[in-house]
Amino acid sequence: MAVKFPVETQDQRAIVACGIVSSLLPTAVVGLRVLARRKANRALDSSDYLIIASCVVVIVYQGVTISSVLAGGVGFHVEDIKNRFGVESGAAVFVQHLVAIQVLWAVSLGLCRISIIHLFSKIFIVQSFYIMARATYLLIILWALATILSAFLICRPFAFTWDKTIEGGTCGNAMVSWIVTGVLNMVSDVIILIMPMPYLLGLELALPKRLILAATFGIGILTCVVSIVRIDTMTSIDFDDITWTIPHTVLFSALEPCVAVTLACVIILRPLFGGQHSPEGTATFNSATVDALSRRQSNRRFKQLNDDSSETRLRPEEVGYKASIANSPEPFKGFGSMGDLNLEMGSIAIRHEWTVKEEPRPTSSQTQKETGHKQ
Repeated sequence: MAVKFPVETQDQRAIVACGIVSSLLPTAVVGLRVLARRKANRALDSSDYLIIASCVVVIVYQGVTISSVLAGGVGFHVEDIKNRFGVESGAAVFVQHLVAIQVLWAVSLGLCRISIIHLFSKIFIVQSFYIMARATYLLIILWALATILSAFLICRPFAFTWDKTIEGGTCGNAMVSWIVTGVLNMVSDVIILIMPMPYLLGLELALPKRLILAATFGIGILTCVVSIVRIDTMTSIDFDDITWTIPHTVLFSALEPCVAVTLACVIILRPLFGGQHSPEGTATFNSATVDALSRRQSNRRFKQLNDDSSETRLRPEEVGYKASIANSPEPFKGFGSMGDLNLEMGSIAIRHEWTVKEEPRPTSSQTQKETGHKQ
């Protein structure tokens, strides 16, 4: 007969509250992401479907986490589970929950990261980024598979994971397995965090603008922080009294995918805050900063022609930079100069414009007259 454990301790209340918030928050933000797509006249793509799938897994994950408190006895000593509540198997029910938690944790984070990389690949259409993205895809998939397989293979037979009365059963070092997968998880977070930075910081923008863009993409550092704290909490787990010593790890493990999904959506909610969008889903941005950039000295202006046979001379009257965001089938090799960039979804395309006026080439008499005047 299943036992429903009371919620008495602060750790138990924290896990239940975190589970509820971590279900509602990513659901709301993913909904806003879909709304932003609609407002920008853009169809949902694979990155959106992946983040939606990740959100669904996160909700299921939070349900299992809450169940680990109510049905698994998290927050109570194993001896209390046996003596006070009459559950002879002790922490067995929680360990069964723990297997599900480990699998759902890996799947939710894996889907979220693949979604982020897929989105970045549509923004940074550069060959070097494509290569890095493919390598990161492989790392994330291998990490997720290793994490899931370790949950099922750490003990042989599998049932020995929660039933230690089975004769001949053996288990590997679960703590080492968790820490290794946790460190690899953090490494993948760091890789995704730094992937777009060289391209953003290389833009010909005023330094404050570049820093704002870097901060927008770098908001994922919060996921890294949660991951580090999670690994630190693992070191205090006592497997002989696991239900009492694991609540902090359960809490931060539940928080991590929630933060990851939320931040993966936040960076592309710009259409909800204004902007003009064409039916094709493109957005064009101009500002006074463009004029300032066009006036500064640049080696990309036209040079005066020295061809004496020319009947005209080309002179750059106005230099402008326009940044537009749109789908582009062809990759470009780098970034140009632009003014304010309000980043949304799609690839960053740069157009450098000149206004060229045609002037009559001065006659020989006019040239001699100007020379005599200067003398």
